Amino acid sequence: MQKTKVIVLGSLAFDYIMGFKESFINAVSIDHDKGEYQSTVTADSRHQFFGGTAGNIAYNLGLLNIAVTSLFGSVGNDFESLGYKDHIKRFKNIELLVDEHDDLFTAACYIVNDIKSNQMIIFHGGALDKCKDIDLKEKILNPEEYIYAINSTQSIEAMTNFAGQLFDLKIPSIFDPGQVTPLFLKDSLIEILNKSEILIGNNHEINQIKEKSELNEESILEHVRAIIITKGSEGSELLYKDETNKIFKINISIATPKEVKDTTGAGDGYRAGILTGLILNMTILDSCRLGAIIGSFVVETTGAQTQVFNLEQVKKRFFITFGYTPAELEGI
Repeated sequence: MQKTKVIVLGSLAFDYIMGFKESFINAVSIDHDKGEYQSTVTADSRHQFFGGTAGNIAYNLGLLNIAVTSLFGSVGNDFESLGYKDHIKRFKNIELLVDEHDDLFTAACYIVNDIKSNQMIIFHGGALDKCKDIDLKEKILNPEEYIYAINSTQSIEAMTNFAGQLFDLKIPSIFDPGQVTPLFLKDSLIEILNKSEILIGNNHEINQIKEKSELNEESILEHVRAIIITKGSEGSELLYKDETNKIFKINISIATPKEVKDTTGAGDGYRAGILTGLILNMTILDSCRLGAIIGSFVVETTGAQTQVFNLEQVKKRFFITFGYTPAELEGI
């Protein structure tokens, strides 16, 4: 059977972005001796965006409209009423397979930016905490249809469970621990690496993994097929071994966007590009380069799921950036 699907796991959340025209320093009162804290912040603006790692990745896969995407997760009673459900369901290639919990709210991230670009962030997991109860082995009837899955940031219990379930289902997975990396214990981290095909993270996260696991990059490559390190405006780096166990390190440049309005979700766009490349049977290098292209479209608008692009634009920007277009992409 031809593998035509990918699985996206991670968070689905609402992002509330607010602005504060003063400095937080002037709005905070702290008495260290008494252990007392008080702060009053009056936001002058507020914008709601659809977000979460899984939602952001799936949105870009929806725009590309190449891979059939199964989006799993847990959401609350506001997922439909606040428009997120319809926002995702308009993509015909996305199977929305979330558990809806009427007694909980969908995860939400509240971010206030002050005049100096300092951030105050409050995150409420809500229904996201229920992801640990999802059993993919019960939900996936035809695992042979799936070429890859991405196991993205959420609770370590959920990510650990998903890594084992995907391994048992023989579905190759990308391990993407993100900001929860410090919460993993050494043994569970190595266990997940053993059950994953690709490790992805930014410089800080990969260094944390090396420290936690007590493994260097060469040793990690004995557990996974490849390591992908994202570096923001500096591009990304791909590390992998060939059949002779020779290690290759390849730097991948960014693609130049028309303008940069907001970098939120650029990394999730990169991940959507990788998944798309893999389902097209592109090399992992070309898949990463496609990731760089998708990420460049994300930063051109405010919010992680507001950009719009099509396949022709992707092909054109790939050629401009790297001087060629992969045959697998050109043939679509």
